[in-house]
Amino acid sequence: MLNIIRKSFRTNLFIMRLGHVYPPQKQTTLFTIRAYLLQILFVVPVPVLGIVYLLTEKNLNVDRVNYNAAFLAQATCVIPKLFPFIRRGSRIRECILYFESFCVSLTKQHQKNIIDECIKVCRRNTLIFLVSVAGGVSSWAMNPIFWDGRNLPVDLWLPFNPYENWFVYWCVYVFAAAGVYFSAFVTGVIDPLIAGLAYHATGQIKILKDNLEHLPEFDNDNVLMYERIKQCVEHHNATLSFVKEFEECFSPVVFSQFAASVFVIGFCCLQLSKVTSVGFYFVQLVMYFIVILAQLYFYCYYGSTLFEESNSLSNAIYMGQWYDYDMKSKKALFILMERSKDPMIVTAGKILELSIVTFATILRRSYSLLALLNNYQ
Repeated sequence: MLNIIRKSFRTNLFIMRLGHVYPPQKQTTLFTIRAYLLQILFVVPVPVLGIVYLLTEKNLNVDRVNYNAAFLAQATCVIPKLFPFIRRGSRIRECILYFESFCVSLTKQHQKNIIDECIKVCRRNTLIFLVSVAGGVSSWAMNPIFWDGRNLPVDLWLPFNPYENWFVYWCVYVFAAAGVYFSAFVTGVIDPLIAGLAYHATGQIKILKDNLEHLPEFDNDNVLMYERIKQCVEHHNATLSFVKEFEECFSPVVFSQFAASVFVIGFCCLQLSKVTSVGFYFVQLVMYFIVILAQLYFYCYYGSTLFEESNSLSNAIYMGQWYDYDMKSKKALFILMERSKDPMIVTAGKILELSIVTFATILRRSYSLLALLNNYQ
């Protein structure tokens, strides 16, 4: 399975490398310094200055507060979302490339089709995310064109008045837009990457289930049969090791997105409820809302498929011709069945499982926030 990760995530890794959140084979101190500088220059200023503005401004307009809050919730979560990629870059790189050195023989054409399908789905998801992010950020950056007077796309606290001078205004505008574009595109390829890695793990479980269900097709010799079962056990152990490392690396990243999404969805729905006509602002809100929902759904859907496939491993063993195997092989399969009773569950922040149930829970929490905000309007 050589190069399946690079085939699946070529675009993702390229953009992450440009953003210095995907280190070279040996992460140097210079690379780490450059990565932190990029975060300080492009990721941190906009959310920090935006929050300071909301805290210090005396004459706040409720509609502007809602508009800024929806944006700043997502922009702020980017900081803890990208930080692990710098602090533990080498470990995350090894996790991403885990399946590159994953040696399992694909004996049948439909097993190769499983891998090809994983690669195809990962590429498709990345394309969807990039197109959505490009459209969403571009519409956000174009907001001032449709507003009266000279305004920034988001309200920022600044020690000077950027609207007094045309040159100063455009410098601040470009700086804010550049920071948001940087954050959006880097996180826009990280989300499908994490979801895609979970889908690759699901693909490995599908291959393992197929091998266990059709063991007699390999060889009827008891010694060789036992060796085949050992290979299946090693395959299962390797996939378990990946899922454990996957959770350790990406659990805080996913949790930061989940936490921000509750606020983003709540504030975004509040703004949609106040739109009186279908125009550019309405389309922008709908696009933003869809992108946030897609981020959540991809995480939860592929976490759910991993759980379901791993939970049905015992069924695949049972559906095989285990009754014809020798006692040693039966014992090995029994041990594997007992171990597979604990399905592979990935959590966000060691709190929330990546599942469709969690997706529904987040939507309910967002609705609760929306109801609370409506009471204070």
